[in-house]
Amino acid sequence: MKQKLTFIIVLMLIIFGCSSEKETPEKDISEPVVSVEEAAAEEARLAEEAAAKAAEETLLAEEAVAKAAEEARLAEETRLAKKAAAAAEARLAEEVRLAEEARLAEEVRLVEEAAVEVAVEEAAVEEVAVAEAAVEEAEVEAAAAAEQ
Repeated sequence: MKQKLTFIIVLMLIIFGCSSEKETPEKDISEPVVSVEEAAAEEARLAEEAAAKAAEETLLAEEAVAKAAEEARLAEETRLAKKAAAAAEARLAEEVRLAEEARLAEEVRLVEEAAVEVAVEEAAVEEVAVAEAAVEEAEVEAAAAAEQ
């Protein structure tokens, strides 16, 4: 009996479930929601937008490459300017060194000339002293000869 009751309840549920007062209309799939032309136009628009975006990205990339090239050029110019400044500084230091050597050589020459002049004066003084001594000796001899 229990089985019969279960079978009858299931049949009643099936009957009442299938017979509703609202009928759902079936969807008509023969006509697409969007026409083929509209879909193609939308696809073309999206393709154009993608192409424009790609062109913009390409332009930005080219600008970045140009900026990087300019920075590299400026860095090279800076490096060359520093190298030229270092070379100029080295030349100036060499010129200063040579001028200092020339000045020192001139001072040495002047000191040597002064030493020669002093030596000549000393020799002259010595000659005068020798001459005076010779004169005194001659006077002494003359006085001794006159006394005899």
